[in-house]
Amino acid sequence: MRHIHIAMLRAIVAIPTTARMDRNMAHFIISFRIKSDSDYQSRYDSFRKRVEAISNGIGGVWEETSSFYAIEAKNTAQGLCYDLYLNTEFDPSKDIMLVVDVKNQEQATKGEIKYPNSLASALGF
Repeated sequence: MRHIHIAMLRAIVAIPTTARMDRNMAHFIISFRIKSDSDYQSRYDSFRKRVEAISNGIGGVWEETSSFYAIEAKNTAQGLCYDLYLNTEFDPSKDIMLVVDVKNQEQATKGEIKYPNSLASALGF
């Protein structure tokens, strides 16, 4: 069912991809919270594995703190956020994610962000 929904979403919304951005790599910060429940570990593992795949393996990821990654990838903040949502078990009804493109000063979120104005103010964009 999720794939049908995604196909409809792609038809309605233009999702930024690497084809529409310059060929340079961007630097991203990914912060997230996976709700602790019965399928936490499965959602967390799928998210971690996808981040590693996007960043060309474990060597391309900095993850020394919890619920945080710093990576380099060819994408946009919105494109990376959608990729992580569509290709993992991330559940926006209970999980939250923030993707920040530090080079281009763009951010994208998925899940319920309770204080979006505070987030924008703290980031400065």
